[in-house]
Amino acid sequence: MTTYREVSLPLALDAELTLRHGDTLLANRKRIELLRQIGLTENLTKAAKIAGYSYKGAWDTIDQMTQLTGDRLLERHAGGKGGGRTQLTERGKQLLKNFDLISAEHARFVHRLNRLANDLEADYARLTDIAMKTSARNQFGAVIVSMLQGPVNDDIGLLVNDKLRLIASITHESCRELQLNIGAKVFALIKASAVELSSPTAATGRDLNRLRGQIDTLTRGERRAELCITTDEGLPLVVTVDNSVIDSLQLATLSRVDCYIDPSDMILAVAA
Repeated sequence: MTTYREVSLPLALDAELTLRHGDTLLANRKRIELLRQIGLTENLTKAAKIAGYSYKGAWDTIDQMTQLTGDRLLERHAGGKGGGRTQLTERGKQLLKNFDLISAEHARFVHRLNRLANDLEADYARLTDIAMKTSARNQFGAVIVSMLQGPVNDDIGLLVNDKLRLIASITHESCRELQLNIGAKVFALIKASAVELSSPTAATGRDLNRLRGQIDTLTRGERRAELCITTDEGLPLVVTVDNSVIDSLQLATLSRVDCYIDPSDMILAVAA
């Protein structure tokens, strides 16, 4: 059995600051770090290594930034007892200073957004109440409370409406693609035709995904009937069956009935 511990983590927002000249990148954190290291080391080779550039890559980056600003960002001093030096020009120093000022304001802005993260988390929690437009007549918000790995499929335990527990069976691949784990919020989709009906007094020996409830409305067609049922847990359920089932079970409005859902007939979806 594979289980996961649910960990409640606060939502966190993050964003990288970039400066662009039209559609062309002028400066970002990595480029500014290159300028900063040049100012500190006065050595392009060392600065490039610290900032994560190759020597050629550093020169190409500085050249592009120079073209975009229209001013030289570096000045080189060759020879001398201590060897050559590469220094920032006044324009280079100003660009570095301006980026730091903008970056500080950007950080304050992101911090203010992070203070609203709890509201965003609450909004996400309410996604389980959003109605989805699908062909499945039954759509429920649920929380995963257990996971059991089988030879082919995984059995996913769902808590619906804070009272009802159901089991869905989906493939390993589907579970992986949806990135499911305990505590995750999902949508459970059940076609009306996938629900089986039985009399509450019948000894079926089936307890898995059994929902007992009362028929609120029964609309009979030429061959099939549609039933609107409210389960004892307060869950609304739409079921379509052949008229022969209605006749054999002697069902009518206000009748009590048991509903069965095969785990493999349940479809799980997550908010994209």
